[in-house]
Amino acid sequence: MTARSRADCAAALVGLPGMTPVRLGRLLAGRDPVAVWSDLVAGRAGVDRYHVDAARSTDPGRVGDRYRAAGVAVLLPGDDGYPDRLMADPGAPAVLFALGRPRGLTGRPAVAIVGTRSATPYGRQVAAELGRDLAAAGVSVVSGLALGTDGAAHTGALQGVGADPGPPVAVVGTGLDVVYPASHATLWGAVAERGAVLSESPLGTPPLPRAFPARNRIIAALADVVVVVESHHRGGSLYTAEAAARRGIPVGAVPGSVRSPASRGTNGLLVDGCIPIRDAADVLVAVSLASAGRPAPAPVPEEGALVAARGRDRPGRRAAGVPSEPSVAGAPATGTPERAVLDAVETEPTPVETVLLRTGLSLAAVAEAGHRLVVSGHLRSGAGWWSRR
Repeated sequence: MTARSRADCAAALVGLPGMTPVRLGRLLAGRDPVAVWSDLVAGRAGVDRYHVDAARSTDPGRVGDRYRAAGVAVLLPGDDGYPDRLMADPGAPAVLFALGRPRGLTGRPAVAIVGTRSATPYGRQVAAELGRDLAAAGVSVVSGLALGTDGAAHTGALQGVGADPGPPVAVVGTGLDVVYPASHATLWGAVAERGAVLSESPLGTPPLPRAFPARNRIIAALADVVVVVESHHRGGSLYTAEAAARRGIPVGAVPGSVRSPASRGTNGLLVDGCIPIRDAADVLVAVSLASAGRPAPAPVPEEGALVAARGRDRPGRRAAGVPSEPSVAGAPATGTPERAVLDAVETEPTPVETVLLRTGLSLAAVAEAGHRLVVSGHLRSGAGWWSRR
């Protein structure tokens, strides 16, 4: 059988009534979809009679024609375009559907930006800024194309300008011919054009509640770091954070007002020890250290910051252990990444993507060197930029 018939049989299997990702994974475990389909039609031992009857009345070729007409690729593990990051994941989809160019994720750093659908203006603004600055730095922004945080993150990512902006990647819970929410039709198309929209649901699948927690595991597995911008106490984005934690993927959270219900979940993550995220620079450091297998550091206090220590601060005094200003050591040695980054940064805010162009270093090397220079007092950090002190 041809590779096309293989994809047709895979798509037909996913579309059988009552088929779930778990059942599909068991059917296809280590087997070719064509052989599995043949066993179903023949009613061989070990297959579900319910699926046998449905398979006998289904033509895989016609199913495949529907996907080709919709411009949707049918991907199996090992296929060109199936994300490398999912290959070894215990929850990897046995079959994945794609609009756009899923190959764009290969070899790139990726950050998932998630949060509540009922985001506040603050949350939407932060998500958009993170998406924009990370995409400009060459990072693929991964999210779910939902209302609120997801939509803001992808809107920002599409505005990222740089030498090689990261392509956005969306993982949705519907069939790729069912835009949800309908108000995101334009955004959906833009993400597919610049990056990819992925789903494990067959064409025609409506927005079923059970599909969205399941897709969150894919969002987590695609990312180097997961950032939660806003989440209520029991927000759905916490499922993504939990899925990331189970996989050893670092989780960051954006601090919010203690009076905002939309920040109860994110502030709780910070209490639990997740990485505080203030801007894209914090995320880039976390990505760099995650790639190097090291935990991300706590953020460095900004110049002039006064941190209360048990309420004993007074004007003219500083909390114990908090320096009045970072100490500036000698210039980094010539030939080191730190020296290259320092030479590339000006006294005015210099975007991360500019530093990448001027140094020719990798994103990981630039992010880690920039963090060290902030710690040593040579640089100030902002939302996607550094400047000389």
